[in-house]
Amino acid sequence: MSATADTFPVLAGPVPPEKLLPLISFLKVARDNVLNAVPRFAYEQKISEAKLAGGRVVLLADPAAVKHVLLDRVENYPKASYERRGLRAALGEGILVSDGEKWRSHRRLMSPSFDHKSIVSYAPGMVESIDGYLRNWEPLKAGSEINIADEMTKLTLKIISRAMFSTDSDGMSDLTGDTLRRVAEELVFDLPDAVPLLGRYRAWRRFARIDKIFAKLNKQMYALIEARGKAPKEGTPDLLDRLVAARDSESGIALTDKEVRDEVVIIFVAGHETTAVAMTFVFYLLSQHPKEEAKLHAELDSVLSGRAPTYEDLANLPYTKMVVEESMRLYPPAPGLSIREAQADDVIGDTRIRKKNAIVVLPWVLHRHRALWENPDRFEPERFSPERSQGRPRFAYMPFGGGPRICIGAALAMTEAQLILATIAQRYRMTLVPGQDIRLLHRVTLRPKDGIRMRLEPR
Repeated sequence: MSATADTFPVLAGPVPPEKLLPLISFLKVARDNVLNAVPRFAYEQKISEAKLAGGRVVLLADPAAVKHVLLDRVENYPKASYERRGLRAALGEGILVSDGEKWRSHRRLMSPSFDHKSIVSYAPGMVESIDGYLRNWEPLKAGSEINIADEMTKLTLKIISRAMFSTDSDGMSDLTGDTLRRVAEELVFDLPDAVPLLGRYRAWRRFARIDKIFAKLNKQMYALIEARGKAPKEGTPDLLDRLVAARDSESGIALTDKEVRDEVVIIFVAGHETTAVAMTFVFYLLSQHPKEEAKLHAELDSVLSGRAPTYEDLANLPYTKMVVEESMRLYPPAPGLSIREAQADDVIGDTRIRKKNAIVVLPWVLHRHRALWENPDRFEPERFSPERSQGRPRFAYMPFGGGPRICIGAALAMTEAQLILATIAQRYRMTLVPGQDIRLLHRVTLRPKDGIRMRLEPR
């Protein structure tokens, strides 16, 4: 583990290799974290390419090139078919996986559930969930040890469960969390998965196991969906109510029960796992940077004076937001976007792209690229101030993806993260338990493999 500001990269495990690794070495190094196999020169070049398993892979680390693929010529670069199959098995056919008119229809249909008015309505429930969860910490003595990764996972699961299921959240929270944890364990790929016929057989077996894991959750979820369709709950609608009642603004078509289920699963993954990962690294970085932590505390004390934050307070907490943004730059919860597959020949910059070439965009590399960021391995929240952000290319910073498929819940996730940070940092500061071997595990999201142990100190 490294907590210094100038190592490359910070807390990333092995030093990046100087050159491309042979396939067998690549698979061994990349088993837990594919980022460990990305060569050092990829953090310096605009476009890198390699031959991997007989195919050409092109890695883009230039904002203009990323914009070309994710926005300007997005129709030529859909998600790779083999990746869609894996995502479909794990998450269903929701907006993370679907393409074409189905994706456009679902995006239109779901957008009102994530607009400004809706997010404002979710905020009080978020704060209540955070405050309720922190009661678990109140009996702990000063200096008590916690695993911050586990704590943030439990907290964000409570928050998204309440936003999604409202009064039914207690029963669904633990079941959903356990199901998603077991599914994530199935998404571990090893050397035999690279063998063509054997790999297909192993994938078929893996997808069958995932179906069985989801069986109990699906049964309860379909019962809830059916009940809400017959009699929506009273009071402010939760996310499930909104999805069940939603209609496409152009076609008037509603989601089927299966489609509601698929979108719920994706919202849970995006609204729970990614925020938990982001907040884990927020508190890790603050524990290593006391000056930045003190500046955060000063802002919170000045604006909130010990009271619970509201959505309206966020506009007056700019440094709090900068801390979250900078943490997600260094540790993007989703460090790699879905692989794109060129449907026709093209040219990106000076690089000729051939049909079927795999196009890779790694926010992890973009966020640490030597040409895009000054001192990219340092934790500097002020780099997201309006003055320093001015002129920064849009596709240099992508914690939520980019283009038409940018995360639909990005604003909701940022609101949740800021409210968590503002609530917890008013009451506690955390110090890192020394002597830990912190390693990163990449399973769609990026998290510390065995968590991060911290000591709680009441403020």
